[in-house]
Amino acid sequence: MAVWGQGGAGAGQGIPGRVAPRDAPALQWTGAAVLLYALVATVWIGYEAKEATDGPSTSYTRYSGYSFKALYDPRESLTLVAQTHHDWAFLAAALVVGALALGRRRVARGGLALLAALLICLGLREVIGLMASDEYGDLITEIGYGKALLTFRFTGIALGCAIWAAVARTRGPAHATPPPMAAPAYPPRSPYADAPPPPAYAPYGDLYTPPPVAGRRARPAFVVSSVALLLSGAIEVGWLIYTLTRDHIYFIGSGQDSDGGDFLRAAVDASRGIPLPQAFYALFLVAAPLLIGALLLAGRPAARGAALALALASIYFDVRTLVPAFDDGFDMYWDSTVGTLSILTPFATIPLQLVVVIALLMTPEDRPLPGAYGDQPSPWGSNRHR
Repeated sequence: MAVWGQGGAGAGQGIPGRVAPRDAPALQWTGAAVLLYALVATVWIGYEAKEATDGPSTSYTRYSGYSFKALYDPRESLTLVAQTHHDWAFLAAALVVGALALGRRRVARGGLALLAALLICLGLREVIGLMASDEYGDLITEIGYGKALLTFRFTGIALGCAIWAAVARTRGPAHATPPPMAAPAYPPRSPYADAPPPPAYAPYGDLYTPPPVAGRRARPAFVVSSVALLLSGAIEVGWLIYTLTRDHIYFIGSGQDSDGGDFLRAAVDASRGIPLPQAFYALFLVAAPLLIGALLLAGRPAARGAALALALASIYFDVRTLVPAFDDGFDMYWDSTVGTLSILTPFATIPLQLVVVIALLMTPEDRPLPGAYGDQPSPWGSNRHR
């Protein structure tokens, strides 16, 4: 059977940025599954949010002043069934990444891996909540949308594991060449006394020594993007430390005397922050840029897609925080040090994320690395006896 999207024998061969035809089916079926999951989740959340807004008001299904304007304005409230703006952002990312996977684009691999980690962690958080509290299980099943929410979370675990399995299979580009054969063992010098000296292009001064194997080399765009992500992560770490050291910490589902321990428990236990994972996303957006930045610094090509997805989502989060300031003015933020730092943070992180997006989009993902002799011909490939 022809590969889905291959278009016949030999089609798609040699196209930069695409996975090899032998790896295409796994990536494309995974992309289709991610698209279906994201579309169904988006439709379901939108339907439940509309029902909660139009239906009778309860403590779990309705907020005063609810509007989808909350997606870009933090002053507005979303109902619990609408989840957080983080969920909506990553659902949009899933739609884009799933479409790229259907097109066999290698850049989708990193984005899929990031979404898989997110789905698995959110699902495990629900499992921990159900195991830690029987009351949470009773409460979540009594809510109209609770059973559907658990279904999406548990399905996300299975989908995340399938994504990682598919990504692990798609390592090589479509135009990858087979690895070179090991060079034979040459003597350290010519066996002939009147042998001519080695030419100038032999960098090690000896024609009879095999060339070293070229290793992985991080590209400048990867290094620049890594530094930008690490700086963004460092800023988020600073704000997390400030949050955890306060006497009272507010997050959705928190009590009156919540502290740093309650915040960390709510990040991994769904029964602590019912049911929105606000604390979880706070930790996720601290750990993700640090981890992805380290992978980019190590020259891992799969980190490119993950960095692009995270950077675009982070730009949306930062722009959303600036909407009230542009509407009401910046004067209220200069009254305290914390307010000043909070309004200056997006103006620092947005340019950093833009650097990541621009640098990675302008750099090909699977550019072949130069060999041991750079752009010069290898002495073994030349006919020097002609």
